[in-house]
Amino acid sequence: MKIKYSLLLILLSFNSIAQKYEIAALNIGASINSSPTNNMYYKGNQVAFNYSTNILGLKNIDYDMQIGVEVHVLQLSRLSYEGPGYTITGNDTKQNVYSEITTSLCGVLNKKIYKEHGYFYAGISMGGVEARNILRKGLAPPRAEYIAPDFGYGPCFGVQGGYTYYYSKRWALDIQTSILDFDLDYNAHAPVFLPDRNLHYNIVAFTCTVGFRYAFGFNDKQTRGYKPDTFFGH
Repeated sequence: MKIKYSLLLILLSFNSIAQKYEIAALNIGASINSSPTNNMYYKGNQVAFNYSTNILGLKNIDYDMQIGVEVHVLQLSRLSYEGPGYTITGNDTKQNVYSEITTSLCGVLNKKIYKEHGYFYAGISMGGVEARNILRKGLAPPRAEYIAPDFGYGPCFGVQGGYTYYYSKRWALDIQTSILDFDLDYNAHAPVFLPDRNLHYNIVAFTCTVGFRYAFGFNDKQTRGYKPDTFFGH
């Protein structure tokens, strides 16, 4: 319940300032993640490449500062050469799926460093995360050794950085890397461990995504020091 209230506050705070100078983005890419901690038995000893996407809305609150809301959707999983009841054959591996659909909603604060045709940025984020495993309701993927219970929830903390290149007055290309720390609780028992305890683990995701941005509502502060024919194009 506390997570829901915190996410609502983030949305309300963004809505109150989202009047002009917003930038919307849709990025897609890949991610990897660390081994889960605490009482998650299935750690995985090999990195798995997972899908990752993020959507965000930003408002420039100063010449070189922006605030907004960002949604990340990604998978959390790792590979393993060994596991209970599994015989290794050749280079075949099994996959530990911690969250098939991991959705985080975070408030974002970025610092910008302008260049001739765009800007570099770096910042922090904080919010909540929900982890879903809908595969548990159907057939497991052939490589799956373990699939975590459905519906985990908890706080999310992150840092992000990237570069936005404007190739026209409104449109830009963007590349972003993020480090996201998820602390997940489940109303389900942890695997293997005795006595029975609810599953709780921390896991860190490293993402890299590329996509487009659309900007509108420019003012003089945003274009200070840039020639319209070089920064915005025609």
